[in-house]
Amino acid sequence: MKALKTAIIIIALITVLSILLYFFPPKQIVGRLPFLNRFYNNTTIEIITQKGKARVWIDDKDQGETPITASDLPEGTYLVEMEKIAPENSFYKKHSFNIELSKNTTARVDMEIGPEDLLHGTILYYTPTKTSNKKGYLVVTTNVQDSKVSINGEFMKRGSLTNLELGDSEYQVKVEAEGYQEIQIPVFVREGYQLNLKIYQFPIPLGSDTLEGA
Repeated sequence: MKALKTAIIIIALITVLSILLYFFPPKQIVGRLPFLNRFYNNTTIEIITQKGKARVWIDDKDQGETPITASDLPEGTYLVEMEKIAPENSFYKKHSFNIELSKNTTARVDMEIGPEDLLHGTILYYTPTKTSNKKGYLVVTTNVQDSKVSINGEFMKRGSLTNLELGDSEYQVKVEAEGYQEIQIPVFVREGYQLNLKIYQFPIPLGSDTLEGA
């Protein structure tokens, strides 16, 4: 009889624990514990906009107007939404980005929002790697298929750049494409991390001289 009671208690505890872990994952529980949360919630995301301000939401929570710095966040993937603050009936849309935050890192969004789907700027965030060669990696993705990617003035390739192994240091990334405004940004590649850099480029407007010479 005693063994039966013990078995029932164990089954009940396992059931309760399973329910708790389903609704409250370990990361969320640890992130809320006093004293421990300061060591666990140690990621940051910075969001700025060029030529105007934007309203920002992170995981559907209104963060106010840019510039925004959200600190002490637990690691994980976040949905960042941005909408340019402009008069009603303007041609600006709300834009959404999925950004992964890793412990001890800072992610950064630096974006100019244009009409319709046009964006110009960068999104930068780190993801950990499992290599032990004391190197970091750089991944560059662009919204222009034939863009030229250069690192410290050296041409690397056209289009997106994948898993470029680099030493722990600062680098100057330049992305250019015919008919589009170029992007230049300093980045820091960290040992044990993959730096994910997403590039968005505005098309260069056709000026009057271009039209006359066409």
